[in-house]
Amino acid sequence: MKHNVGSLDRMVRFALGALLGVLGLGTLAGAVSLGPISAMLGGIVALVLGVVLVVTGFQQTCPLYLPFGIDTSGRN
Repeated sequence: MKHNVGSLDRMVRFALGALLGVLGLGTLAGAVSLGPISAMLGGIVALVLGVVLVVTGFQQTCPLYLPFGIDTSGRN
């Protein structure tokens, strides 16, 4: 696949992915409360989103960008 994630986008993905991953793990471990949201569901969702963001940042390709023609890499 063609790279469509630029450097700023990539850094934001790594930062948010790490934050969501820690939040997800903390929620699943019972150290963080998400209020009325089920701890198990909230933790799993946060963890999965965090992993997806880190992986797409690492690969520099976002499948959701493809159908919309979004390219933050600056390449033509």
